Amino acid sequence: MHGTDIAVQNSSTHINTGQHMSKESPVSSSTPFDPRGERVRRQLLGDDTFEKAMAAMTPFDREYQLFVTNQIFGRTWARGILSQRQLSLINLAMLAGKGCMEEFEMHFRVAVKVTGVPIVQLRELLLHIGLYCGIPIARDAFVIARNVLEEEGVDLSVLNEVDGV
Repeated sequence: MHGTDIAVQNSSTHINTGQHMSKESPVSSSTPFDPRGERVRRQLLGDDTFEKAMAAMTPFDREYQLFVTNQIFGRTWARGILSQRQLSLINLAMLAGKGCMEEFEMHFRVAVKVTGVPIVQLRELLLHIGLYCGIPIARDAFVIARNVLEEEGVDLSVLNEVDGV
């Protein structure tokens, strides 16, 4: 074994973590983008965002783009077991919990513009984020939410009816 080829072996497994990659890699540079994944990624994030990601892709991050498109969008969002609204709420909760607020903003915008999560449910989610993730994260989430709602021109008067105001 070479210094650059560190392997873990047992009777049935060989995991190569060095420079010498297995010829049996499940994803190679010729692996195509899953059409379902591309369709859903474009639907949720927009054609412009998808095209920019593809135009900026290099040989270094091609596998990442394949993973995102094929696995996240093609094998998760496209499955249809959970609705896109449910997936939006789940994503927002997880992203806030991890403090990934730039990604949270993008998914909040998707929830408002694309998946159509009702504003009252988004607000309720942010309250739960405060309870389970902490007030500082909830504060950041509310700031992002207010900015996105304002930028998208969302009418918040529906909340007055829900709140009995």
